[in-house]
Amino acid sequence: MSEVITVTKRNGAFQNSSNLSYGSAGISDDEDDEQDIYLPDVNSRSKDSSDSQIVTPGELITDDPIWMRGHGTYFLDNMTYSSVAGTVSRVNRLLSVIPLKGRYAPETGDHVVGRIAEVGNKRWKVDIGGKQHAVLMLGSVNLPGGILRRKSESDELQMRSFLKEGDLLNAEVQSLFQDGSASLHTRSLKYGKLRNGMFCQVPSSLIVRAKNHTHNLPGNHNRGSRGSMVIYG
Repeated sequence: MSEVITVTKRNGAFQNSSNLSYGSAGISDDEDDEQDIYLPDVNSRSKDSSDSQIVTPGELITDDPIWMRGHGTYFLDNMTYSSVAGTVSRVNRLLSVIPLKGRYAPETGDHVVGRIAEVGNKRWKVDIGGKQHAVLMLGSVNLPGGILRRKSESDELQMRSFLKEGDLLNAEVQSLFQDGSASLHTRSLKYGKLRNGMFCQVPSSLIVRAKNHTHNLPGNHNRGSRGSMVIYG
């Protein structure tokens, strides 16, 4: 004896596809439409966000003549154009472009790797990749052996035995002069002349300022700074 199974259709069931839910979250088509996210037009730019816009050389920044021309811009036919690739900066009515890539600007406390460029009167001039050479005074270095005493005339005569042209050293920015140049010091055991290793240089914009720029990496020892680093095997 066979059993008969009867299926009865409920009124209104499956007549509107919007009643169907999809997925375990139970979100219907209508609900999904309400949750659509519309992104703003990338070509639309408000005046408030123009300060962070990136421009390329020769690109028109503004045709408003009230703006004063600053660094990285030039004026042509009553319009202001960018002369470098960078971000637009507006200070009051001064319009300028900050380059995306430039020379290193030292700050007090920075850990830098530099190369001796010149030996002078009680001082060394150090190339740290900035707009100007930094200065390392004779009184700001440790004598061989870590002896702490006042520097004498004999020490001045032996300056090239301590550091000579072409030598690499790591130091700390002690202070800044009014012209923006840096004064260095190596009065610490972690600073001084660098020997062996391999010197390499990267754009200073890729180096993030941190409390520690000496890192122990697998297989080598890396002393990082403002775009310059020495790697030891």
